This record gives sequence, structure tokens and C-alpha cells, in this order.
Amino acid sequence: MFTACEADLEIDKTVDEIKAAQPTIESVSPNSADILSRITITGTFLNFAEKVYIGDIECKIMQRINGNTLEIEVAPQALSGIIRIVTSSEKEAVSTEMLTVTYPTPNVTSTFPINALVNQNITIEGSNLKGITRISFGDMDGVIQFQEDQALVVSIPNNETSQLAVNYYYNSTSGLESQALSSDFNILIPTPIINAWPSFMNRDSEVSLVGTDMNLITSISVGGSAVTLNSNTPTLISFNVPSNVATGYQDIVVNYGSTGKLTQALVPYINGQFESYIDFDSYPEDVFVIDLSKDPLATQQLQVAEAQPTLLGSSYYNLKMNTGTGSTIARMRMNAQTDNDSWSEIIDAGNFNDNPVLHFWMNTEGTEPIVKLYIGGTSNPNRRELKGANTNTGDTWQLFAVRLNGFIPSISSIGSTFEFRFNTGSGASSFPVSVNLDWIIVTDSVLTEFGAVDVTELFGAAG
Repeated sequence: MFTACEADLEIDKTVDEIKAAQPTIESVSPNSADILSRITITGTFLNFAEKVYIGDIECKIMQRINGNTLEIEVAPQALSGIIRIVTSSEKEAVSTEMLTVTYPTPNVTSTFPINALVNQNITIEGSNLKGITRISFGDMDGVIQFQEDQALVVSIPNNETSQLAVNYYYNSTSGLESQALSSDFNILIPTPIINAWPSFMNRDSEVSLVGTDMNLITSISVGGSAVTLNSNTPTLISFNVPSNVATGYQDIVVNYGSTGKLTQALVPYINGQFESYIDFDSYPEDVFVIDLSKDPLATQQLQVAEAQPTLLGSSYYNLKMNTGTGSTIARMRMNAQTDNDSWSEIIDAGNFNDNPVLHFWMNTEGTEPIVKLYIGGTSNPNRRELKGANTNTGDTWQLFAVRLNGFIPSISSIGSTFEFRFNTGSGASSFPVSVNLDWIIVTDSVLTEFGAVDVTELFGAAG
């Protein structure tokens, strides 16, 4: 008697023995066939066939009907010869008779165009077109996208050359032959269409350009330095700005074809650590909370205007304080309103090269609101304020910078609070008092390249 394990071993051994059986080829029908037609092979143990060859050319197995019947397709490159079958156990069977491969001659009846754009599809019509093995455009092949006896579709390769010879190739009893489709075909390079240029770039973020015919782009430079492409497809190209490009406004130059060029001038770039916390193109105005008990007439809204600095998008926060009591009218907690949770580590040792700098754009429309910063708590000395004329930007946007290291001397970590607050102050002479605010970020240096004004020393203890 066998044990269970011995029985399993006996079954496995039987399966291996069956797979290792020697296949045979008894007949091939028909014995003369066109390329890309099907032939039927009969014999034994054909269900284990893994590869089938006509001569030295492998052909596709179309179906294993049963252990005695196999159907294959004659490969376009096949030449007349014997049929050879190889099983998964490396057993071989060879036919006793030769298969005669015939080659219907392709006949193109449609008119070939005189030019076309790269990536454009051209339809060729005629008869016996399934026999065409390749189509060359000068020294490059087009990609055959679709092929049947009466129609073939080929896409134009990226070969920017004039008066190219275009040929199609097929096999015959004499070997490989070719016929001309054109002797002076011109490949045209279309201008890539970039749907949107980046409005801002920073050192640690990948830049992506989305559009059409993007794979025709040959190179890109930023600030005169060539970039290394991370990806390059017909719809997307991506890269990182080279490390030697300085903070400031930099031109992006996109080259395509042999002479084509697209330029986006003066794109802001920050070469340093960068974190964005509030951008009103992405966040609604309710990140701020108005204390209506202090000012029942206060209003806030999301404004849209084109006349903003290049670092900003089109949307920004607008607050109007209409009565004013000297108390907080609006407040925003960064930890409650931003998806970027790195705010709590801003002034940790080693972060931002130990020089974290808060930036924010503000336009006060000629008024003089008070800006309060609460970092780490709401009691002195954990709050500071910028008052009066120091906040008056006239009617223009100003980029403010606050160096956070030592800004609140008694705290070593932000902890639970990073908060903006605004009020009118008790001495406000006219109403409304306005605050327009956008782009609350932290970098590792004061962005003087973009006109940032360092107001750190102008902040005093909050009253």
C-alpha cells in the first residue's frame, strides 16, 4: 500500500511522464499555404506544444484543438520548409514533408500623400496588404497600427527630413522585396501644444507639462540650464529644475524638431526648501473666521482678479472690517485649515536650514489693519503684531517676510497653534479697513528676488 505522500508523488510523476511524451506529426493540411493563413497539424501529444516553427521562423499557435490537432498561422516572414514542434519538456517533432509557403503580392491602389505630420496616421488601400511586413520612411520605420488584406494604417515616425523615400516590404519566393510608395515624401513636425505652463516652480517638486505631441520635444532648459526629462510621452513631459538654477524669475525654453522653440518667460522659481500652506486658488475664503460679535458688519469673500503678482493665481481672500473695536475681527489657524501638516515642524532644529521664513502677500488698499501672529499659544509672549503704517501697502500687493527663528523667544516648537489674526485697532480713523491676503508659505530665505520686505523687526508684542 502507498501512503498519502507516496500517492501524491506517483500522481506527479505520471503527469510529468505525460508531458514528457514524444510528440509526432502525422499530417499537415494544406501542404501549400499563403502567409498569414492557417494550417492544421495532426499527430500525437500536440496539446503540450509550446512553439511551432516553419523552417527557422516561429509561427503563432492559434488553438490547441485537442491532443491530436493543432492550428497555427503562417508567419509573414516564413519561408518554405519543414514544420517543427517543441513541447514544454523540450521534446521535438518534425514533419516528413515540406510546407510550401506562397506569397500573394501586395498591390497598393490608393494614392500616397506628398506630406504628413509626425504621429499622423495614413491609410493605404489595395489587395493582399496583409503580406506587407514593414513600411520605411527613409531610415526609420512607421508603426503599422492596423492591417488587413484590403487596408493598412501606418503612423508617421519622427523623422524630420524632406524628400524621403517611402517603401513597403514583403516576402516572395525570391526573398524580401520592396516597392516604392513615394520618392519625395515630406515629414512635417507639428508644434507641440502645451495646455498650461507652470505658474511657479520649486526645487523639490517635479514640473509637468501636459498637452499634445509632447513626444516631439527634444530638450528643455530652465534659466539656460538643460533639464533631464523624467518622462516624455505624447501627452506629458516632466522634469525637475537643475540644482544650479538660482531663485528668481526664469525662462522655460522648449525645443522641438530641428529648429522649433517655445518659450515661457519669467516663471518664478525657488531654489530652496519650500512649503505652501494657504493658496486661495485652492482654498475657499472660509479658512478665515469672522468674529461678528466684534464687528457685525464685517464681510469676507473670495475675490478674483487678473492684476496680481506673477507668484499668485487669480483668487485671493478679501476682508472688510466696518466698525472695529480693537479686538480680533478675523482669524485663521493654519493647523485647522491646511492640508499640509508640516506646519508644526517649521521651527524645529535643522528644518529650513535653521532659517524658516514666513511669507504672505497682502494688499490693504491704503488702510492700516493690524496683523497678529500667534505661534505656539495665545498668551504673551506667544503673540506678536504688526501695526499701522507698517501694514499700509497703498493700493498694491506687497510680499511680507517674517523670520520665525527666535520670533517667539520662549518657544522651541510651534505645538498646537499657528494663527493669523486681524483687527482695526482702536485708533482706526475711517472704515472700512481692508485686508487682501494670499499665498501663505515658508521658505529657507527671505525672497528678496521677488520683492519680499523683511518686517520681522517691525513686529512688536501684542497688546
